[in-house]
Amino acid sequence: MFGLLKKKDPGLNIIDKIWVIQEAKWKGCAEEIRSNSEIVFIAWFDETVQQLEEVFNKESLPTTNILIPRQTGSHILQNKKIVFIEHYPLRSKELTYFGQLNIPRAQIFSALDEPLFKQFGSDKIITMMKQLGMQKTESFENKMLSNAIKRAQEKIESKVSVDQSARSQTEWLSKNLQS
Repeated sequence: MFGLLKKKDPGLNIIDKIWVIQEAKWKGCAEEIRSNSEIVFIAWFDETVQQLEEVFNKESLPTTNILIPRQTGSHILQNKKIVFIEHYPLRSKELTYFGQLNIPRAQIFSALDEPLFKQFGSDKIITMMKQLGMQKTESFENKMLSNAIKRAQEKIESKVSVDQSARSQTEWLSKNLQS
């Protein structure tokens, strides 16, 4: 009934910082590392790590702060700001990992042109954002869009019986959402 009786995620604050296009997201990551060298970027997929490493290499920025979950441990993340550079398609896997890290807040950088969001009509949102005068290079935080991401992840989760690993979001969606 209007979401009033829905169970909330206990004690975890997820903040989505969203760009219209991935290129702008990568530039946002570069700006973050320039302003705070004590930052660690975590990606769910190897391809995402490679993409951000390419951007950082072009800009002569360190790539040692770009990791995937299996490379992380409390000693590596201690006293670091953690930024996830994409959503995992399954919300439960994200929440489990956030719980393992014992973090009260998860900041996630996303772009509307990522494969995960294209599954749910992000092209319409991109068009609307452009009509509202938003530039491709601007980022935004919007609770309604964060809730839409959560619902999309839950919808995907309802269709997936086994989480098959993949090197990219595109490959993951192809392997796990076969009709």
